Amino acid sequence: MEKEKHAKESMKDEIRREFQLERMVLFSDAVFAIVITLMAIEIHLPDNVRFTSNDDLKDALIHILPNIIAYSASFLYIGFTWYQHLQVFSLLKDYDKGLVFRNLLMLFFIGFFPFCASLVARPNNGVYLSVLIYFAIILITKTAQLSLQHYILVKRPQLRINADIQVELRSYHKSRLAIILLVVMFFLTSGSMYLIQDPEMKGMAWIWFFFFPILLRFFQRRKKK
Repeated sequence: MEKEKHAKESMKDEIRREFQLERMVLFSDAVFAIVITLMAIEIHLPDNVRFTSNDDLKDALIHILPNIIAYSASFLYIGFTWYQHLQVFSLLKDYDKGLVFRNLLMLFFIGFFPFCASLVARPNNGVYLSVLIYFAIILITKTAQLSLQHYILVKRPQLRINADIQVELRSYHKSRLAIILLVVMFFLTSGSMYLIQDPEMKGMAWIWFFFFPILLRFFQRRKKK
C-alpha cells in the first residue's frame, strides 16, 4: 500500500515537472514569435505618400530595402537560435532555478532585436555605431545561449534524460569557439573604427571579419588533431 502510494506521488510529481517544462518551452516560443512579428511590423510603406506611377512605388520599395535586409538577417539568426533552443530543451526531464534564470536571460536579449533591426536599417544615419550595437546584441545573445547550453549539457546532467548528447556537445564547442573569435573580431573592428580618422575609410575596419571563417576553420582542424 505504501509503495503504491509512493508510486502515485512520484507519477504526479513527474507529470507536474513535464507540465512546467512545457510551459517554459511555450513561453520561450512565444517570445521568439513576438520578436519576429515586431520586426516584420517595421517593414511598411509610408502612409503619407501617394503612388502615382510605378517609379514612385519603386522608390518607396528601395527606401524600405534596408528594413527588409535587417529583418531577413535577424530572422535567420533568431530562427537558428530557436532551433538550437528546441534541440537542447528536448533533452530535459526536469528544471531548476538556474535553468529558468539562464533561459530568461537569453530571451531578455532576444527581445532587443526589433529595436536593433530598426536602428541598423534607419537610412542616412551616417554612423557605424548602430551596426556595432546590433552586432553587440548578437554577441551577448549568443553568449547567453551558450551559458544555457553549458548548464544543460555539462553543469546539470541530472536535469537531462538518459540520451546520447555527442551531437549537441560538438555543436556547443563549435559555437563557443565561434563566439570567442567573434568577440576578438568585434574589438578589433571597434578599435580600428576609433583609430581611423577618415570617415570614408572607416568601412575598412570590417575587413577583420574576412579572417573569421579562415581562423574558425583553422582552430576547428587543430582541435580535431
